[in-house]
Formats: sequence, structure tokens, C-alpha cells
Amino acid sequence: MADSVEFSAFSQRELRSLAKTFDRMGDEAVDKSRAVAYDIASLAKSEIKQSGYSRTVSAKGVRRVVDGASISRTSKTGRLSYGFAGQRFSGGGSTKILWRGLEFGSKNFRQFPTFSGRFGKGSRGYFIFPTLRKIQPELTFKYIRAMNSAIREWAN
Repeated sequence: MADSVEFSAFSQRELRSLAKTFDRMGDEAVDKSRAVAYDIASLAKSEIKQSGYSRTVSAKGVRRVVDGASISRTSKTGRLSYGFAGQRFSGGGSTKILWRGLEFGSKNFRQFPTFSGRFGKGSRGYFIFPTLRKIQPELTFKYIRAMNSAIREWAN
């Protein structure tokens, strides 16, 4: 892996080979990868929160979703989760059920913003996925650079 920003995302094959590399590495390198992954996920969380707070449509619900984000401390690649059953709205819904409607909109349900439109094989989104697409090269570059240094230290 080279220190380059051209990487836009990791394929499943690359993630599997990365997991095999983690299995062979020592505990110090794995701990470093977890720390880097947590830092990157924290950066993504703050960017998504900023984007969510700028929304004016369904602002209260979007704020509840972005405020309730959870970052995994044990993930080696960075895991960020949204929507939990414990985050209840006054009408009985939870962010576990409603975050998708707030993120992608709906053509049929008036409580959500209008459908955000298509993007590739999926939907465009309003605050989570557009933000991730925007910062993905930066996140990938930071992760690759940190993993290269961890592998160099581990190899020595």
C-alpha cells in the first residue's frame, strides 16, 4: 500500500488481506491500528455531526440521530454506528427505525424529507453518506499512512 490519496475506498479483497495482516502482526501494531481507526472514526463523526446540524428539514430528529453516534474502540478499521432502539422519540419511534428516513428521505411518508435521489446503486442521502463521500479520500489517506508506519515498525 502506497501513501497516496488516489485510493477512494477499500474493496472486500483488500479488507480481507488487511485482516490477515492483522492476524500476523503483534499486539502493539494491532493496538496502534485500533487507535488510528478510533481517531479516524471520531473525525468522521464530527464532520457528520456538523453536516447534520446544518440541516433545516427535520432538524430536531437529525440532531438526535447525529448526537447518538457510537464509535467502536475495538475496531481495527474504524466503525461508526447510528440509530439505536434506546433513543426514543415522543411518538414511539426510535432512531434505529427513523434514521434511514431522515437520511434518505421518502416519497410516501410526509414526516420525512423528500427522497434524496439516486447515487450509483444506492441513494444520495442528506447528511451521513454525502459527508462520508466528501471526506473519504482524507480518511483513507490517514489510515493508509498510519498502517504503513505500523507495518514498518512491526517489520523491524
